[in-house]
Amino acid sequence: MKKGYSAAEMAGEAKRALSQLADEAALPNEFIVHSQKADENEAVYICSRTEQGDRLLKSLNAFLRSLSRRTFGPEEIPDYQGDLAGFEGQRESACKLGPLIFQLREDPDVLDTWFSSALWPFSTLGWPDETPELKAFYPGNVLCTSRDIITLWVSRMVMMGQYCVGDIPFTDVFIHAMIQDGQGRKMSKSLGNGIDPLDIIDSHGADAMRFTIVGMTTHTQDVRIPVEQLKLPDGRMVNSSPRFDIGRNFCNKLWNASRFTLMNIEGLPAWSQIRPRVQVADTWILSRLNATIRDVTAAMEAYRFNEVADTLYHFTWDDFCDWYLEIAKFRITAGEATPKAILAYCLDILLRLLHPVTPFITEAIWQELNATAPYRCPGDTMPEETLVHATWPRADGAMINEPAERDFASLQEIIRQIRNVRTQHNVPTSKKVNLVVEAEGDAGRIIHDNTDLVKSLAQVGEISLQADAGASAAGAATVLVGGLKLYVVDVVDAKAEAARLTKQADRLAKGITSIETKLASDGFLAKAPPQLVQSERERLEKLRGELARVEESLRGTE
Repeated sequence: MKKGYSAAEMAGEAKRALSQLADEAALPNEFIVHSQKADENEAVYICSRTEQGDRLLKSLNAFLRSLSRRTFGPEEIPDYQGDLAGFEGQRESACKLGPLIFQLREDPDVLDTWFSSALWPFSTLGWPDETPELKAFYPGNVLCTSRDIITLWVSRMVMMGQYCVGDIPFTDVFIHAMIQDGQGRKMSKSLGNGIDPLDIIDSHGADAMRFTIVGMTTHTQDVRIPVEQLKLPDGRMVNSSPRFDIGRNFCNKLWNASRFTLMNIEGLPAWSQIRPRVQVADTWILSRLNATIRDVTAAMEAYRFNEVADTLYHFTWDDFCDWYLEIAKFRITAGEATPKAILAYCLDILLRLLHPVTPFITEAIWQELNATAPYRCPGDTMPEETLVHATWPRADGAMINEPAERDFASLQEIIRQIRNVRTQHNVPTSKKVNLVVEAEGDAGRIIHDNTDLVKSLAQVGEISLQADAGASAAGAATVLVGGLKLYVVDVVDAKAEAARLTKQADRLAKGITSIETKLASDGFLAKAPPQLVQSERERLEKLRGELARVEESLRGTE
């Protein structure tokens, strides 16, 4: 940088800059420029005559101090107010100018930030030359951005794309939510409420963070995430949030389920050698899997990313882990081979669906799955070597079986109710209970065709199906599931069961009275939609049927 500027040069530059500043602010003759020589160096001082000039000089002073820190280091410009004694026009915000004034000259080679950003979609691809990259990647498909730069950047990219290249740079713009802290404040360093993604990767893992964030990506403008202090294993205290535990727990569940699957599918049969639609559990999980493919694909295409995460969470945790893995465990132990092939196929598809959300853990599991079961899908073809290159699955409508899903939902409720009875009456997990089922027709078929499944998952010894089980129900807990009446034998005394049934009958009677009152109201019938009225009538009939069965069971305890 040039040294030893004369006072005349600096004064000239100062007058030129301040003249322009004053003209733009419509404040002529606001400033006086003085020069002074001290210690072999000449300096220029600018003083203001009015309060309006003071305000402008304060802004200029702040700018020059910032420029000084960026150029010469963090030290502050020393106070110089004492140097101005006796100067005409002296006021509080006088400004001292040295060589920095010359850095205010306009750079002849400057491209405005947002103007250059507007060129980004095609300038990065070699434009204005007709490059292969420009031909292949322009226009793009989706721009993902925040709402605060829609005007500053998004609209400019669209206009410049049309002007310079003749086409818009993207067809869709996804405006994502802004993450705020638990109090609704924008995260910032000054507030100390920001969360560093690298800290979350250290504490929870990259996939856990991604899954949590995707699950929060709704179509609302803002999402809140509570911020709490967390101590890392290395002793550092960082900002984190309990929300990230959701992603970590999910990844742990996926990892453990995958390990179990890999340990149990060695020697799996080829898909052509199994009959995957004989057992209702197999038909159900394949139906749920293809429904999940359908729903996740639709949500992804509509940018409903929270639905992607939610659908995958419930299929993985509720359907695959909580139910089918447990069913496959006892069937594989019994020597069946079909569950091995279905487990491998379900895990294959699940990893493909999860990969955009949790890429690292799914890729690691994929490599192990390829080593354990290189042929595992319908068609018995070898899958891709890496998951990142794997094709996206397509839902097979023929595999979606709603009657099988209804039947399995009934089995799930039967098993839950038997488990609840065991818990309520403190039956040891090692002890099997006997079950008497009062059912006829299709309701009895569900139990009859799946006795092994019920016995295994509910710790049931013997199952007896009877048209009238009243005589066999002494000392039994009664459970109602749909059109079935289940007697869990020898778990309660008559008095305790009578008290429980009385309480259940009272609850049902109150529900019936509430609906009857509603349906007796002319106002409700006149204003409510016809489908709502019909729904209430159907609900009333259902409750009346349940009450009749409970009262019948209550009489059996007398």
